[in-house]
This record gives sequence, C-alpha cells and structure tokens, in this order.
Amino acid sequence: MGTRKKRNGIARLEAFSDAVLAIVLTLLVLDLLPTGSQSPAQLLDNWPTYIAYLAAFFTIGIIWLNHNEEMARVARTTPVVLVLNLGLLLGASLVPWPTALISDALREGDHPAQFAAMVVFAVVAAVISVPWVALDLYLARHPELLNTPDGVAWMRRHALYSAGTLVVAVVSVVVAIFSPLAALVLYLVVAAAFLSARLFEREDPAFDAGDGADGG
Repeated sequence: MGTRKKRNGIARLEAFSDAVLAIVLTLLVLDLLPTGSQSPAQLLDNWPTYIAYLAAFFTIGIIWLNHNEEMARVARTTPVVLVLNLGLLLGASLVPWPTALISDALREGDHPAQFAAMVVFAVVAAVISVPWVALDLYLARHPELLNTPDGVAWMRRHALYSAGTLVVAVVSVVVAIFSPLAALVLYLVVAAAFLSARLFEREDPAFDAGDGADGG
C-alpha cells in the first residue's frame, strides 16, 4: 500500500494541498489581530474586517471541501494534474490579499477603493476557478486516472460548478459598482447556499463501492 501511494502521487498531492490551505487560513486570522487594546465600540467598528474574514474563510473552506471530494475520486496523478493543482493553489494562496484590501477599504476607503478591492477579490476567484475547470475537464477526459468510471460524471458536474464561480465573480463586480458591501455579502450568500446543499447531498453508491474496493 505504501509503495502504491508513493507511485501514484495522490497522498503527496493531498498532503501538500492541505498544508497550503491550512497556511492560508492561518494568514487570514492575522488580519483580525488588534494593534492594541480596544473598547467594545472599537471592536464593533471593525465589522468590515469580520465580514471580509468570513467571506475569505468560507471561500477557502469550500475549496478544501471540493478538493477533498475530487481527489478522493482520483487514483493516480500525472504531471498535468500536478501543474493544474498548483494553479488552483496559486489562486487560493492569494485570498488573504484581497481580504485585507476589502477590510481596509470598507473601514477607511472611499467607493473607488472599495470597488477596486472587490475587483481584486473577483480576479482571485477567477485565478482559482480557471485551472480548476481545466483540471476537472482533464480528469473527465482521462477516466483511467479515476477510481471508478462514475467519477467522470462528477468531474463534468464539478466543472460546471467551477465555471459558475466565474459567473459569480463577474456578477459581484457589477454589484460592486453600486455597493461593494453587497458584492461581499453575495459571496457569503453563495457560500451558505453551497454548504447547505452539501449538508443534504446524498453520496453516490457507486463511489462508495469503488472506494471500498480500492481499500481507501
């Protein structure tokens, strides 16, 4: 078993990806740390930071959930899989940047600064989504890399979800023209809808059978 895991590269890919996402979540928390003692009123005045943190946290959390689901269906990697996975991790590692921009702009900036911060957030979302769509479609075209043939349908379906993230990013930029705060809340609403759908999602019996047969 140890030899197989080393050869197919999945264990190392998952471990590396989990480490990157964990570091990103840690960096997000740093933006919440106060520079000194604060009164209750000052804590409440920092509400834009809290909203930006939640939007970024759920963004990374959803990336981790989807990544976990996807890699559970992959039997082995190729150089293309590794490079595309690095591409989506590149986008994920950038999330703390627009998060800090948004929290600062909502606290102290004017509308142009707030709009610019939301545009950066949308661009980062696109940087995550584009390589992920490519990864989904690549795996769908190479069923020999998957644990079971049923994984092809999952990859195609997830490619649509990933493409949908691009639509959300574009819509958020349009909304930000009128209200950057509303655009940020849009990400929270989409994240809440996704998490709610995942809670009531039924596992594919074919995937359960294939996973058990593989010994994973």
